[in-house]
Amino acid sequence: MGKEQDYWKAETVAFLALQSIRGVGFKTLYKIAAQKISFRELIKTDNVYYFEKMLRQKLDDSITESNESWMQFKLDLWDKGLVLARDYIKRNIRIFFYDQDLFPQQLKNIPEPPMWLFVEGNYMTLYQPSVAIIGSRKATEDGLWLTKFIVAAIANQGLTSVSGLAEGIDQKAHIESIRFNVPTIAVLGTGIENNYPRGSENLRMQIVANGGAIVTEYLINQSYSAYNFVRRNRIQASLAQITIPVEWKIKSGTAHTVNFTKDYDRFLVMPYLHQSDLENAEIKAISAYRRGRVFSVPDQSSDLIMFLKQPEESELIPTQAEQGQLSMDL
Repeated sequence: MGKEQDYWKAETVAFLALQSIRGVGFKTLYKIAAQKISFRELIKTDNVYYFEKMLRQKLDDSITESNESWMQFKLDLWDKGLVLARDYIKRNIRIFFYDQDLFPQQLKNIPEPPMWLFVEGNYMTLYQPSVAIIGSRKATEDGLWLTKFIVAAIANQGLTSVSGLAEGIDQKAHIESIRFNVPTIAVLGTGIENNYPRGSENLRMQIVANGGAIVTEYLINQSYSAYNFVRRNRIQASLAQITIPVEWKIKSGTAHTVNFTKDYDRFLVMPYLHQSDLENAEIKAISAYRRGRVFSVPDQSSDLIMFLKQPEESELIPTQAEQGQLSMDL
């Protein structure tokens, strides 16, 4: 156990060290990790050409001109990683790698899984049953109310909430989770050092202070992009047993999480308030999905709460589309 722990400590230092090299980005390090190449062994290598090839970087001639300068470069690199690793320990930030026992199992079983996770706060939340609550950045009063209702429904059920810290539904999910004492996980579309969106710093601190966690696979100072947010959404969908999209549209960022949820064969749940909502393309899309469920609020509130608590045992509850077919059969 001690040797294994030492191995992962060294991998953490090496991983952080390599990020300090200008030009070394996410895709390069992801490819190295996916090939099961040790970051520590890469820094230890005597072969400078192998080092450059793997990192896709041409080092300055002053580094490669002699064996002494090459060794000094690696020692300095290691020191940079060591300083960062110690700082992260003080700040309660951990890094878990794909092959580590502590890496969440549900994230291992998806296409293109994360090769590592930065986790700030209570990493134990990653192993608890969870519900992803996601949705529009431009939330209406109805959407905000439904989000609050959903969080209240999972309170005291041993569940964790998952969302993306975005304005609107996501931030409402985190805020209400804190109010209802539900541990909440914010999955970022940026590096752990970046605060996005602006003004979310205080909420991040509250999430951690109240037993939740901040999670990302992106490199330390990596900025946001549309691609990064789409890729981030697969982590939300795979962490949670159930995804609940609120006020989403077929063509939206939330739709990516909905589609990932379908790809991973997880449950999709959509509460609705008005009878007219049943005509929405979004509800029809969820009703048509094998593990999709829609619930009228407040009429089916108790059914929704029961489902959120024990989805596997409730799997025989027919979807809206199946209910219509049953009525025709009768």
